[in-house]
Amino acid sequence: MSEFVKKNLMGYKTVLGGHSDPECSHVILTIGEYNNLLREKKQAEQKASNIQAVAETEIGRLKKENEDKIEIVKKQAERRIESIEQELIAEKQESMYQKSLNQNLLRISRERANTDRKLKPKKEHTGYVVISSSEKEYSYKDDHKRWYKVILWESVLQSPYSVDFTEEQARKQILEDLYCEDKNGVWFIEKIGINKNYEEGYSELVQDQQWYNEWQRYNFMLERHFRANFRAGYWEIVFLHNMPLGIVPKEMRVR
Repeated sequence: MSEFVKKNLMGYKTVLGGHSDPECSHVILTIGEYNNLLREKKQAEQKASNIQAVAETEIGRLKKENEDKIEIVKKQAERRIESIEQELIAEKQESMYQKSLNQNLLRISRERANTDRKLKPKKEHTGYVVISSSEKEYSYKDDHKRWYKVILWESVLQSPYSVDFTEEQARKQILEDLYCEDKNGVWFIEKIGINKNYEEGYSELVQDQQWYNEWQRYNFMLERHFRANFRAGYWEIVFLHNMPLGIVPKEMRVR
């Protein structure tokens, strides 16, 4: 049986209070108790080692399992990406084909329109002609609701697109043509003296701080609308601008 003692100069002295005695400093074990303690310690260490080994085995299994899953997902993703790339290539090729086909149809339509209106050269002419350009009194009000009048210009530009085009088709194609840049970065519509675009209108333009000191230097296309001229058979764009047109090229004058 273990003995609770206090160490002094003469050796060890048993304390009466046992383990709870405040003077207790040592415990003397029997050989059997000591061996049991060592055995329990060894068993605890072995148990901890076994638990660690099991944990490491399980961690390794889960890691391998996750790596396999990651590899499967990775391969699936690679196959999906490859599939999407192939789809994009096919769509791009189809888009290029449709664009080429559309350009050919537009070219044929323009050449027919040029022949119909006796515009030459048939193949090279843009198909755009100025129908008219005249002064127009324009009323607007400022931020304080005060009304003003100003003289603007209204021009009519006829396109090569027949009234068989839908409004949406004609609008899209006309705007693309007018603001198409040549190799020098110049818009097509600059041929007739329009060098800026401001869709918000004249009243907004003259109050726009960005253009406050600049707007009188440029000829802005302002409000615009499209109309189908069924008498002539072609779509036209009618627009306001703040200065007269420039010298309209002869090939763009209506005949």
